Amino acid sequence: MKQGHEHHRQADRREHGPLRAPPRAHGGAPEPRRALHGPDHAQHGANDAKQTHRGKGIALGVLVALGLCASAAWAAPAESGGNALTVWFAIVLGAIQGATEFLPVSSSGHLSLGQAWLGIDPEAAGHRFNIVLHAGTLIAVVWVYRSDVRKLLGVLAKPTEDTADRRRLIRMFIASLPLGIVLIPAVESLVVAMESQVRLVGVALLVTAAILFAAFRPGRGDGETTDEPPSARQALLIGIAQVFAVMPGISRSGSTIAAGLAVGLDRPRAARFSFLISLIAVGGASAKEVLDILGDSASGESIAVVPFAAGFVTSLVVGLLSLRGLLYLVGKGRVLGFVVYLVLMGTVAIAVG
Repeated sequence: MKQGHEHHRQADRREHGPLRAPPRAHGGAPEPRRALHGPDHAQHGANDAKQTHRGKGIALGVLVALGLCASAAWAAPAESGGNALTVWFAIVLGAIQGATEFLPVSSSGHLSLGQAWLGIDPEAAGHRFNIVLHAGTLIAVVWVYRSDVRKLLGVLAKPTEDTADRRRLIRMFIASLPLGIVLIPAVESLVVAMESQVRLVGVALLVTAAILFAAFRPGRGDGETTDEPPSARQALLIGIAQVFAVMPGISRSGSTIAAGLAVGLDRPRAARFSFLISLIAVGGASAKEVLDILGDSASGESIAVVPFAAGFVTSLVVGLLSLRGLLYLVGKGRVLGFVVYLVLMGTVAIAVG
C-alpha cells in the first residue's frame, strides 16, 4: 500500500512538475511615482502605503494651517491699518503656501484668505510677500525635477539636435506665451486687487472644484505614459488654462493638469508638464519681484527681511513634502477629497467674507 502511494506521488510530479512557491509579481503597470518622477526617483511598491499616509497627512496639514490662521486672527485682532507681518505670521503663511501650491486647491487663494483673516496690513505683506513664498516652492520643483532640469539645460549645449528634451523645452515656452497678457499693467493691477476680495476668492475656489471634478473622471488619463512631450497645440491650450490661474482661487496645478488631461495626456505626463512650466511662470514672476525689491532698496524703501526669509524657508520645506504627496495622489487619480474641501472652503469664504 505504501509503495502504491509513493507511485502515485511520483506520477503527479512527472505530470505537474514539482511544487513551487508562487512567483513574486514583477513588472505590470509602472508605479505612479516611477511614472511621474522618472527613473531617478523610482521606488518599490512597498512604499505605496507610506505615500498614501503622506498624502492624507498633507491634506490634514492644510486644515491645520488654516486653523492656525483662524486662531491667530482671533488672538490678535487687527489694529488700524492691519497687523504687522511678524515671523509667526510669516511661518504660518509659508506653511499654507507650501501645502497648497502643489495640491490643487489654489495657494494664492489660500494666501489671500489667510492674510485677510489674520488682519495683516497689505502694505506689510500682500502681493510681494506672496511672490517670495512662491519662489520657495519654485525651488522645491527644481529639486524634485532636478533630473529634468539638468536635461533641459543640456539642450542649450546642443540647441539644434532634435531630442525629446529639446521638444519639451520648446513646448514649455509655447505654453508660457499666453502669460504675456499678465504683464499688461491694468491686468496685473486687477489681479492684485482681487487678492483682497475674499468673496471673489471663494467663488474662484468653487470654480477650481468644478474643474477638478470634471477633469478627473474615472478612466481619464489612464493611458500608458511615455517620455514624449505634449504637441505644440496641446502645450498652447495648457498655457491658456494657466493664464486663468493667475486669479487668486484658481489652482495653477489643478487647472493645468486638468487641461493636460482634457487634450489627451495621461496623468503622469500632464502633472510633469504642469510643474515644469511653473519654472518659467513662477520663475519669471519671482525674478521681476526681486528686481522691484532691489529697486526699492536703492530708493530707500525696506522690507521685513526676517519674516520674508522665514516665510520663504517654510514654503520651501513644506512644499517639498507637498509636491511628492500630490504626485502620488494624481497618479492614483485621488482628488475627490480636494473637491469636497474646495466646496467647503469656498462656501465659507463667500459666507463670512
